[in-house]
Amino acid sequence: MKIVVINLISSTDRRERIEANLAELGLAFEFFNGVDARRGEHLGISRYSEAAALRDFHRPLSGGEIGCFASHYLLWERCIEARKPFVIMEDDVVVDDGFVRTLEIVSELISTFPLVRLGLTAEAAGSGVVLPLPHGFELVSLASGTFGTQCYILSDVAAKALVDHAAVWSLPVDIYFDRPQIHGLGSHGLRPYFVRHADQSVYPSVIGDERYGLWPQDPAVKIRSQVEKFLAERGRRLK
Repeated sequence: MKIVVINLISSTDRRERIEANLAELGLAFEFFNGVDARRGEHLGISRYSEAAALRDFHRPLSGGEIGCFASHYLLWERCIEARKPFVIMEDDVVVDDGFVRTLEIVSELISTFPLVRLGLTAEAAGSGVVLPLPHGFELVSLASGTFGTQCYILSDVAAKALVDHAAVWSLPVDIYFDRPQIHGLGSHGLRPYFVRHADQSVYPSVIGDERYGLWPQDPAVKIRSQVEKFLAERGRRLK
């Protein structure tokens, strides 16, 4: 399977660190030049709609969120063309030794579970084991409120489903993953997670605090955004 790491051309420090990390594990991979929407690199690619974002996410997406979605979307298209599974990884992560075994385990699952997250920002309360696996691994059904697209594997079938249901971009990409009612793929993760965020004080997220940052144009939207964050962290959805 192909491992692809999303990296902005300007992020040379991240590039060097993740390259050394994966080389130490003996894993072959390639870099994908991420889309920096704040520099206009999304123009001609983006399907973002601010009106749809206000409807579905209750605030506009940030430049970082749009660029992140565009980067993942372009890789889904490549996966469809390649007709083989892709492991897609963001560059602000640390990959631990157990990830080699993770790839062995998940390669046996991909035909049945075409989208599996291998690294997360946060797994929502209420997530539960659906399939015990060898070597202490567990396939988990992820509850609503799970965040992160640090690393995942998807088949070309899953990639096509994600592309087909993303004619309009109205959500951050990890929130889109967290809405199986939209794309129909389910929401699964493989524990333990051997891909984790790097030290955010050294390698801060490109999105960072943008996600739940204040949007000064509408106090009601600001309040709702903060409430949604609070509830999502506890595995609940705002009604």
